[in-house]
Amino acid sequence: MPLFKIEKSGVTVRDKNLIEDSLPTPKEYAGWKFKGYRWINPSKLITKHNGFTDNSVRRGGTPESESLEELLRRGLNTEKLTISVCPDNNVINGFTRTEKLIAIGFKEWVVAVYEPDEDTKTEFQEDLGDYLDDMRLGANEGDGSTPASTEDFQEIGIKRFENRKDKSSLAVSRWVNSIPHPFSKKQVEGIANHVMKHHKRKGVVQKYSRDQAEKTIAKLLPDAEVLNTKSKTYMTRMFTEKIMPAVISGNDPIEFVTFHSDATTHKELEDARSNTNTYLSELHLRLIKYGNAYNKNPIQGWKNLGALAQKIGKEKPNTLA
Repeated sequence: MPLFKIEKSGVTVRDKNLIEDSLPTPKEYAGWKFKGYRWINPSKLITKHNGFTDNSVRRGGTPESESLEELLRRGLNTEKLTISVCPDNNVINGFTRTEKLIAIGFKEWVVAVYEPDEDTKTEFQEDLGDYLDDMRLGANEGDGSTPASTEDFQEIGIKRFENRKDKSSLAVSRWVNSIPHPFSKKQVEGIANHVMKHHKRKGVVQKYSRDQAEKTIAKLLPDAEVLNTKSKTYMTRMFTEKIMPAVISGNDPIEFVTFHSDATTHKELEDARSNTNTYLSELHLRLIKYGNAYNKNPIQGWKNLGALAQKIGKEKPNTLA
């Protein structure tokens, strides 16, 4: 790791030039233009807004880390991007590093200065807040930083599309892909669907996560099970893991309360609620038919033919093991 030792104050012009020349090529962001490097006392950098750390996109921020502080004491890693700031010294990204540098006692540090650029803005950037959020979501390669998560993108996406006419998942996907990110296509689709459905259900359906539903139902009916009617998979699991063992053991019937974690319309809720008993009854009757058939012809209903060879060096490819 190429570390360049930096004095806490009085960095020479020669060292400043060497460090600036050694830093990676500044990252490009939609809506921003790199203007150059500036050496500044970290205590002069603005990280607070109305008394709170003004990192608008990070739900948790970079965790406190002794290793980060020790790394900064040893010098600047010239393989990593440095702290980014607006022309007026408002920190764009690098909040934790800024705080650590101040705590250590540094009086000089190099920062990358960016200014808004109308020529490169995207269709999703209307004001400075949008510019900042998008850059912060994509600025995840700096020393000590932690990449923005899918949850961070979801939270900003909900805010970004609040007043936009097109709230479709395709539009949200375009927004996500306009920002540097490490996500797979499936993860991008997940973010897009989350944001789209949030706005589609707003004012129509109360959103419950599994954890929220369990806590709410526990207050209403403490002994009831909780069943998510989003998918038949959950109903099948309830039947095989709860209902069947209860019947086999001679226990009382399983009592449960349903909720839907993904519905966006009243019809989705009504259909899921109605289909729950229908599907559980189908499973019940199917099990009875299986039992009757087995009693008439007691043979095991499955036959395992082996496994596709996957052990490299031990099994022949494209065969059954």
